[in-house]
Amino acid sequence: MTTIVPVPVPDRLDGDEPTPFSVMITLLGDALEHDIGLDHLRSYPREALPGWKDQSDRRRLGFLAHDDTGRAVGALIIEAPCEEDAREVEFELGVAADARDGSVEMALFARLESEARAMGRTALQTYTIHRIDDRAGRLDAPSGVGSVPLDETARTYLDHGFSLAQVDRNSLFDLTGPLDRVREMLAEALTVAGPEYRLVTFTPPTPAELRESFAFVLSRMSTDVPKGELTVTEEVWDAARVERRDERLVQAGTLLSVAAVQHAPTGRIVAYNELSIGRDRARTTHQWGTLVAREHRGHRLGTVVKCANILRWRDLVPESPCISTFNAEENRPMLDVNEALGFTPSTVCAAWEKRLD
Repeated sequence: MTTIVPVPVPDRLDGDEPTPFSVMITLLGDALEHDIGLDHLRSYPREALPGWKDQSDRRRLGFLAHDDTGRAVGALIIEAPCEEDAREVEFELGVAADARDGSVEMALFARLESEARAMGRTALQTYTIHRIDDRAGRLDAPSGVGSVPLDETARTYLDHGFSLAQVDRNSLFDLTGPLDRVREMLAEALTVAGPEYRLVTFTPPTPAELRESFAFVLSRMSTDVPKGELTVTEEVWDAARVERRDERLVQAGTLLSVAAVQHAPTGRIVAYNELSIGRDRARTTHQWGTLVAREHRGHRLGTVVKCANILRWRDLVPESPCISTFNAEENRPMLDVNEALGFTPSTVCAAWEKRLD
């Protein structure tokens, strides 16, 4: 029999003594590494904790599944946006490789639906990562662009009533090689952009004079990038929310670099790219948001922010071996930039959604 237990949020994590919170984060990482044979997408408890302690903008709930012996064999994280009109919850679900008989998954999915209904949410969403496997059957994205292997993970979500909503590509960029091509592309893009746009870079805390403007483009990530068939609520960002995020980054020990483009006539930030890394600077770098506001597209601003941040990152974190990024398969303009820079496909990401009655 599987028992589902809520995970308390600790005040802090000291030493290597396991806590339910650290077991939850580690179990999810272990399950993912087993599935894809890579560890570059793993989360770490100490870096995750600040986002759980400050839930001003996203509510988080955690659960562990225990078997009859009391061993933790599954984990579930639920995240819910705090916007008043939000209908969705995002979640992450993982089961230990030697406990996948279907019963643990069933218990976790049941708890997920129960918690979502209690919040008044009607759309369950998650992302699963898959190996690039041309031998497996394929499940096509509803957009007609991209597909995922019809593997054990995909079948599990289909069996539990989820539909494939979008396919993303996870790509890696080698930071150990020469960056001549990056410099060339930046110079070309700056020429195309012209004097109406100027490049700014910073590491949080975000400069006070840029917080409102940066909040604007961060909010656009929920409206201006391809989302496939996912239910999406527009996020509300302001300077205070940017400050709260900056503080969480400091507490987590996360280094973030932002390259942004400022529209000279208005002073507003209209494009940005973020690169981040945790406490261990020799790990994989993660690209977070990259966005060009709709009304400023066509000026190579995406290329400007990507290239400028890669060059800045080499100086900030020379020991990181690579950058990991995700892009929707239908986002051909951004994939074109990545491919020209030298990003290569690593894994495939499936976005799933189930709508509750």
